[in-house]
Amino acid sequence: MRPLHRFFAALLCCIVVTTTLGSDGFDPTISPFSLPVGSVILDAGHGGHDPGATSDYGEGEEFVIQEKDIVLDVMLRVTDLLTAWFPDIVVVTTRDDDRFISLEDRAAIAAATNPGVGRSSLLVSIHANSTVGNGASGMELLIKQTDKQVRFLDPQVPDWAISRFANHTSGDLNRLLNRENLLLASYIRQSLVTRFPSVRFRGIKEQDVWVLNASRVPSILIEIGFVSNQEEALLMQDEGWKAEMAEAIAHGLANYINRD
Repeated sequence: MRPLHRFFAALLCCIVVTTTLGSDGFDPTISPFSLPVGSVILDAGHGGHDPGATSDYGEGEEFVIQEKDIVLDVMLRVTDLLTAWFPDIVVVTTRDDDRFISLEDRAAIAAATNPGVGRSSLLVSIHANSTVGNGASGMELLIKQTDKQVRFLDPQVPDWAISRFANHTSGDLNRLLNRENLLLASYIRQSLVTRFPSVRFRGIKEQDVWVLNASRVPSILIEIGFVSNQEEALLMQDEGWKAEMAEAIAHGLANYINRD
């Protein structure tokens, strides 16, 4: 069956089921995004020919720091922790080495990952920040803009996702997704500020980021620090700091996963 015909056939089936159930058959306030977590997609920003933020420093011995390397290291540590703590959860990485992955492919990986019946997925993208000058510092969390409307049903949507989304209007799904994004970010924020109490936390911010605005699952982007800040750039070279950052992210995810 051609993809478009398959999509409309499955959608018609969902509409018939919904109609048969009647107005009391489902509650549009029940969020498909708040189901128990079945899969976590971890995304290390940039890679390959795209180094991300880059800075050169001469501290006794000159070194070059590249965002793509730092965030991959931290992401792999988070992967190991989550895999050990939650053997029943599938942990997927968009890249596990120094390769370029397009923004479209990163979002597509999250959309295509089936978390299992009655379960949900998360997308966590890890980045490092940069600005002109050495003054900016700290961590921040980005979530999609609330006015950006995600398309949940199209000819490419997997069969398992059709039944999950068809009982909700597009407006309801976007509202519920926005709410879950903020909840996820709140758990990560609490873990970060607990582990790094002396580091400036710059806030949870809505931002026009393609991979967030295109995501059909609860998603956050974590800026772990500024490579343009020499003090933070030096910390990013430290194995202990990278381990602590990974644990802070993983513990925030664990607290979200284990929430009541």
